[in-house]
Amino acid sequence: MTLFLVSGSTGLLYEVAFGKLLGYVFGATAYAVSTVLAAFMGGMALGAHLGGKRAARIARPLVAYGVLEIIVGLVVAASPAALEALTKAYVHVAQKAPGSLAILTAARGALTALVVIVPTVAMGATLPILSRVVAGEVGERSRRRLSLLYAINTAGGAIGALTSAYLVLPALGVRGTIWAAALANVTIGLTAIVAGRRAPAESPAPAAKGTNEATDETPKTPAPTAQDHGPYHEGTALAFAFASGFIVFAAEVVETHLLALLIGNSAYAFGLMLAVFLVCLAIGAARSPALAEKRGARALALGLGAAAISLAVTMPLWAELPRLFLFAGKHVHSWAGRELVRALAALLILAVPTVFLGTTFPLLLHRVASMPDVGARVGRLTVVNTVGTIFGSIITGYFILPALGSQGTLLGVVAALAIASVLASRVAAGEKGSAVSRFGLPAAAIVIALVLPRWDMARMTNGANVYFSAGPPPDRIEMVREDVHGGVTTVARRAEVLTLYTNGKFQGDNGPEMAAQRRFAHFPSMFLRGTEKRVLVIGLGTGTTLGTIAAYPWERIEVAEISPAIVDASRKYFSGPARNSLDDPRTVLSLEDGRNHLLVSPGGYDLVTMELTSVWFAGAASLYSREFYELVRARLADGGILQQWVQLHHIRRRELAAIVRTLRVVFPHVALFVGGSQGILVASARPLVASRAELDRLATVPAIRETLGKGTLPGLLDELVASGEELDRFVAETEGKPIVSTDDNLFLEYATPKGNVLDYWQSLHETLAMLDQYRTPNPATRHLGP
Repeated sequence: MTLFLVSGSTGLLYEVAFGKLLGYVFGATAYAVSTVLAAFMGGMALGAHLGGKRAARIARPLVAYGVLEIIVGLVVAASPAALEALTKAYVHVAQKAPGSLAILTAARGALTALVVIVPTVAMGATLPILSRVVAGEVGERSRRRLSLLYAINTAGGAIGALTSAYLVLPALGVRGTIWAAALANVTIGLTAIVAGRRAPAESPAPAAKGTNEATDETPKTPAPTAQDHGPYHEGTALAFAFASGFIVFAAEVVETHLLALLIGNSAYAFGLMLAVFLVCLAIGAARSPALAEKRGARALALGLGAAAISLAVTMPLWAELPRLFLFAGKHVHSWAGRELVRALAALLILAVPTVFLGTTFPLLLHRVASMPDVGARVGRLTVVNTVGTIFGSIITGYFILPALGSQGTLLGVVAALAIASVLASRVAAGEKGSAVSRFGLPAAAIVIALVLPRWDMARMTNGANVYFSAGPPPDRIEMVREDVHGGVTTVARRAEVLTLYTNGKFQGDNGPEMAAQRRFAHFPSMFLRGTEKRVLVIGLGTGTTLGTIAAYPWERIEVAEISPAIVDASRKYFSGPARNSLDDPRTVLSLEDGRNHLLVSPGGYDLVTMELTSVWFAGAASLYSREFYELVRARLADGGILQQWVQLHHIRRRELAAIVRTLRVVFPHVALFVGGSQGILVASARPLVASRAELDRLATVPAIRETLGKGTLPGLLDELVASGEELDRFVAETEGKPIVSTDDNLFLEYATPKGNVLDYWQSLHETLAMLDQYRTPNPATRHLGP
């Protein structure tokens, strides 16, 4: 049991680590992520199928399990070495079929399978094979042990989720995590082999009915009769196994979507949410034998009905979570304390429904645990359940959630659970019990779901979880759009000002922040030579920066935006600030994340400008890593320029210095501007020297004059804070040598969220005062030429 606990933990570590590595190759869009997940889960399903077919013929199942764990460890340890070849193959396919989602999805699936097929098949085969060790005998002991085995493996996954976020990945990095987990798997395998060889060999079990794997060997115990476990219909059990996988992952998709909105978007928050979900599933699995013993054949119906009514009853709590964070913000000020508040919030909202959801599949395993061909039956149930999880996540994420929204989708999950409970009660019709006891829970769940009030989206999108505070409520929510691409996108109105939010986090407005967003374009444009042709804008936001870019005489303007909802919001509500630039014939829009767009692009950009959310968002730090900057430099034309926003509030000196140092490692010429209390980094391989003659020429362009307001392009140099040797001195004098953030060490991803406990205004003023000590004297002398 201990071995399977550790194995569950290492399996989750692999999933997280591989997700990051493959994300660097395939991108962070929902299509890319779901393709990787489907390939991972598909390998697990294939492994369960093969393990179930072979389990009956294995005389020493513990030894076989050990061999599988060693295979997992050895193959996974070598997998990162294949990343470069994988990247080249993907780029080749993407460049041959630009814009073809079908071809890209097929390529992502096939290339992911090449990397993960062996370890995931081996992982998937472990449960059917280990079921021969712990089950296959008549009696409740066998049933309890199989359910406990499943629960322990799920609990191991929870440990892996928690430690990956808070300990292992921050300490060891991606490759270190993979190698440490691989070492653990090899150790598990050797231990299992030694233990298995000491134990007596088992007689092969009879083949499952309907297979061609007959054997003359006698089973270790007689086949159970119907009285031992009640009537068992495999087709029905498989149908419920599929439904269980579908519904559980449908619930996970919508609940993760909501938790990202209401609890947090950092890498820590996602690890915490997954850990809480898996812990609750593990508790449900562990309690399933007691439920089966007490309720008999009606246990499954009861578990499904209890999950339905508890999910319905807890639905109003989702809209109340922001109140919890606002209350905690007055009393809890440490980062660790606020992480505990997030854990409490996740536990409060998930515990009861998820515990009952966790009983469903183990109850099906419970029915076959006493059968002599337990390995084959467990394998088939696991295959169908895993296929259900794949369909549940994809159909819910891409179709149900965008169509119904999160509240509607949760209501759909309640309805699905209620229907499944009714069907399970009909299957167990031979059991005694009144109609109320059999159908009361699902009926009550439906009634509660029908009378629930609509959620207050203004409160739910106030971003209270970010800094444990919130601004005044808006007068009206103009737009709410939910999808797996961008989370919850809202446009809020306060008086005449419209503000764009993603998961409650500010993205831009048509009011006081416009000046800073225009500077994202003006600062780097000062250093253009007048012969530039191509520009890439990463992150659309309101479109204000894009509109400013479009004021300049570019021939081609490419935009990479990951969220379709952001694009729709920009078109409908911010067309003025964006100057209708999305409809400019020079503009080419790609619904793709910026890093992947750069990876598959032939390059030749004269300017790459980035308008992004905060660096502490999960995955955002991959756009502040050394490897990303190297990719940008490789895709820039000779003398091309990179502009990147950097936050100056809620950030500590060491993290800000790490961003500057990482950028300086790749680009020899870097300047830091501050406009509208926003930090803007401008970098190039050539000296950043503006031409006075070119600035005078640009000043005659009406659109540029319009976006500058009362300012001038040469006058913007006064907003340059530091460059060159002053930036180097800032980095050198930072306590503790700032780390170069890489795709492997993930330094910024795990360091920057800890700055969110700082006070907004105090942290901003302290950062500005600190940077003022390194101010470049008379910037025009260094950065303005003839």
